[in-house]
Amino acid sequence: MGSIWLSSCTKEEDVTEITTDQTKNKIISYSITNPGKKDAIYSAIDHEAKTITAYLPAYYELQFMEVGIELPQGTTISPAADELVPVFNEKPLEYTVTATDGSTAKYKLNVVIQYPDIVLNELSSINASTGAVNTAKLAFIITLTGKNFLPSGAVTKLYVVDESGNKVWGNYAMDEANSSSKSLRFVTDHTSAAYIALITDKTKKYWVQLESYGLIKKMIHPVTFQ
Repeated sequence: MGSIWLSSCTKEEDVTEITTDQTKNKIISYSITNPGKKDAIYSAIDHEAKTITAYLPAYYELQFMEVGIELPQGTTISPAADELVPVFNEKPLEYTVTATDGSTAKYKLNVVIQYPDIVLNELSSINASTGAVNTAKLAFIITLTGKNFLPSGAVTKLYVVDESGNKVWGNYAMDEANSSSKSLRFVTDHTSAAYIALITDKTKKYWVQLESYGLIKKMIHPVTFQ
């Protein structure tokens, strides 16, 4: 039968003290759970700046986020973790974290949309001989080409803006059945009195502007209605 030898270490060993942050009025983790808890998207938390940065891929097309918030035991948060969070807010949402001892901390939520840059092909082009703009004809149906489009009428809108950037026409509806990530088709009511008034004055220039999930792309060259 073999013997088992046990020996004790008599040499003095260096001991590294491990300390943990005992702060209770903080957010441990913040995640977007719409894709499911298994595929939750975790956010970056800066405890010194008191900010939460949520990176949201555009292809989810979310208007509201369901979130999961991990807090120290006994700590509470307002708004509550089960409240829906708007993706687009005029100002960042602010959370107040309250520890059991009554101390508080405020964290601001910044939502960053991860959206590949939209490439929007012009409807008009520059005439090299004169430098004038050759304007395209916009009618009942308008088709835009390019890439990185979100072909969803819920999040992608088409507008006509004037020289001052004012939206003068926005009653275009996306034809989702004939739209894709490289081509968007919109239709509008060309019998509308407002639309007829828009195309009456041929001296005015207008620009086509695409707005998609917080991203705005305006064409460089103006167009006129024929």
